[in-house]
Order: sequence, then C-alpha cells, then structure tokens
Amino acid sequence: MSALAHVTPPGSAPPYKDLFSNATIVPSGAKLAFISSQWACDSEGNLIEGGKGDYKAQAKKTWENIMIILKGLGCGMKDVAFKKNCFVEFSDDIAKVCIEGALEAIGPEEAEYFFKSANSYGGYAHFHKPDVLFMVDIVVALPN
Repeated sequence: MSALAHVTPPGSAPPYKDLFSNATIVPSGAKLAFISSQWACDSEGNLIEGGKGDYKAQAKKTWENIMIILKGLGCGMKDVAFKKNCFVEFSDDIAKVCIEGALEAIGPEEAEYFFKSANSYGGYAHFHKPDVLFMVDIVVALPN
C-alpha cells in the first residue's frame, strides 16, 4: 500500500495550532477499518480506577486501548487516516493534557505520526457510561 498523503491544500484555512492536516488522502485500493468509540475502560468494561475527573489518565488509557487494536490489525499510527476526539468539556488546557496522555500511551516511535492525520475535536453532552470524559473514533487504512 502506498503511504497516506496528509495535506492542507493551498488557500485553505490552516489547521488549528497545526495539530493535524486538513485532509488525508487514502491510496486507491486500500481497505479501511473504522474503529468504534474507544474510551478509558479496563478489561471488564469499567472506567479505569482513578480516572474519574482526570482527562489525562482517561486519554492515556483510551490510546493504550487504541494501540492494542491497531497492533491487532497489523497497523500503527502511520496508518491512521482520521481521528475524532470527543470531550464532555473542551478547552485548550483540556486538549493539551489529552495530547500529553495520548503521547505517553503511543510511545516515541509512533509519536511522529500522531499529528499527521485529518482530525476533529468535538464535544458531547454525555457518554454511555458515567464519568467518561473523553472518547476517540478512528479510521485506519489497512496495510495490504
């Protein structure tokens, strides 16, 4: 499979704080995997211990869960075409601690790809479990 192309077309508005690309182009013939909403759950499906009210801890565990899925698919961060980050509440400070938690979870060898894919930051009033603050949806281009 050819590599994903992460672009910000000329004349388009710059991505917020250069934290992502405006678009990711997936090569022709690539199969896509849509990873359902991931959140800071343990192996029993419960919010991680100590995670209540802690965006960074929840982001770290969410991304640990995502990395397990990516590895199981034979992928890594370089294959992520799109990320949608969802928050109960959003601010630059919250985004910063979530990014810090994510980078701790994905590790230095994958970190260079974290800021390349197209990305969305949004909010929800609530999630399906009490005290969940942060959730991520991902689209991945599977390697051949």
